[in-house]
Amino acid sequence: MKVFFITGTSRGIGEELANQLLAEDHHLFCLSRAENEQLIERSIQKKTSMTYYPFDLNHLLHIEHMFTVLFSMIPQDTEITGLYLINNAGMLAPVAPIEQNPAQSIIENVNINLLAPMIITANFLKFAQQYQVDKRIMNISSGSARYLLPSQSCYSTSKAGLDSFSKSVSLEQSVQPFPAKVVSVYPGMIDTQMQAEMRSLSKADFPYVDQFIQIAEEGKLQTPEYTAAKLIELLFSEDFGSTVVVENL
Repeated sequence: MKVFFITGTSRGIGEELANQLLAEDHHLFCLSRAENEQLIERSIQKKTSMTYYPFDLNHLLHIEHMFTVLFSMIPQDTEITGLYLINNAGMLAPVAPIEQNPAQSIIENVNINLLAPMIITANFLKFAQQYQVDKRIMNISSGSARYLLPSQSCYSTSKAGLDSFSKSVSLEQSVQPFPAKVVSVYPGMIDTQMQAEMRSLSKADFPYVDQFIQIAEEGKLQTPEYTAAKLIELLFSEDFGSTVVVENL
């Protein structure tokens, strides 16, 4: 059995990743602030194994306890062949010149986009040490980590940090007897709630809003279904981890 830990499964890419990974020989641990009732229903209909664990990633100090609970729930009477972590949860806001952003908004952005994935990864690796199996970590980053736009300083900085963190952990794992392979991937521009947020911004807050509206109107956004399929293809690829920061799916 392959075991997956996926954050941000309430909607968008996370929901679709979970949906496509529902399979007979998979067990999914799905994490988001609120349960995704439709995803739970799909799992029941497909008769697949899934545990939904509602959790607010802003509660950074409680992540270790969560992983203690999650790893205790892994079936002990089944052979585990792989452990996979997908740090997908993310947030765009605040989008405005940095001097206009309240401290709490900056803190929450960095919590969700960087600190939570770091602490989740730390606990995943700690609890996974006992398993001599295939281990993979896929961090969902963004092209914004490299290609900068005004008013996205929090988002771009936290995603750039995620890329650097991924490279550091990959180096650490390379000397372990049963290492985890690590990738930080730019999934592209996707038709999700985050893109809708971008298009709803004022030009004063985000000068490039017209370009984002045009991209959507021209049908150039990827679907969550297509993107999730490409991400899963990458996750299971033979050379996963050989390039840590993957800029093109």
